[in-house]
Amino acid sequence: MKLQALIAPSRAWLQSIKIPPPTPRNLWLLLAAAVATQNLAVFQSSQNEHTTVFAALIWGGALICMEDQLEDLEPDPHAIGLLLGVPLLIWTIFRNSIILHWDGMIFLLPILSGIALTLLCHPLYLFGQFRDSLLCLMMLPAYNLITKVLPEYQFSVITAHVSGFWLGILGFDNIVKNRTVMMPTGGVEVLPACNGIDTIAQVICIAIIFQLAFPLRSRLSRLAIFLSAPLIGLASNTIRIAILALCVANGNGKGSGWFKFFHDDFGSLTFSALSVFVLGMLFMRLLERELPPMAAQAKHD
Repeated sequence: MKLQALIAPSRAWLQSIKIPPPTPRNLWLLLAAAVATQNLAVFQSSQNEHTTVFAALIWGGALICMEDQLEDLEPDPHAIGLLLGVPLLIWTIFRNSIILHWDGMIFLLPILSGIALTLLCHPLYLFGQFRDSLLCLMMLPAYNLITKVLPEYQFSVITAHVSGFWLGILGFDNIVKNRTVMMPTGGVEVLPACNGIDTIAQVICIAIIFQLAFPLRSRLSRLAIFLSAPLIGLASNTIRIAILALCVANGNGKGSGWFKFFHDDFGSLTFSALSVFVLGMLFMRLLERELPPMAAQAKHD
């Protein structure tokens, strides 16, 4: 009797759960969710936190871009779509499963998975319905390309000089020589991993996703966003480097708690989040300027 009394609430809870019926729409959504989850799990196990969070934002952006199509989604692939999509999806799932460390293919697999899922959902003549979502997924290989193409040394020098500029504004004496920021009691050298190219690339890609998901009509507004994105990324990272220089100058060098926080993945992630927040605030302000006033909109309706 006691055992039945313990099991009864669990049984009632399980019975209350309504499992969606296995319709083509629900099965396709389940497959898409499984593919995205596997890819993000591979990012989490093989890349740093910075890149993993960025990949999650990319998949989230792809979902937002197709959100208005989910309610009426009715997968109806043609034979050629199945013939191309099934082996491509199987290959991407297998290729994801063998990634154990840094592998450039991990940035291409999301867009290939997205193409396969589109082929399994729409006939070829409707392939463009998921265009914006596929463009979002292309931001991952674009991010990888940007970080490889931009000149590392020049960005390190620029980062060092802008960091010295922030310190000078705050009244701290400093000397910048090439990629090194020196203060009277210590300093930092801006190495390739800290020059902010990855942050700048991520903010640019996020700006593109914002534009895909919530398009700005004004060319001037779009220009303002795409010019501001790299500047916001640069400012965020150089402020972090300036803080690191202050930590070292005050005796909190490598190994100390403050230095680890601002230098390692979590601190870098915090400043990346700050960059996205500032970009989002600017984007929303420009978007609000393009929306009609509430009173006028209500009168029009």
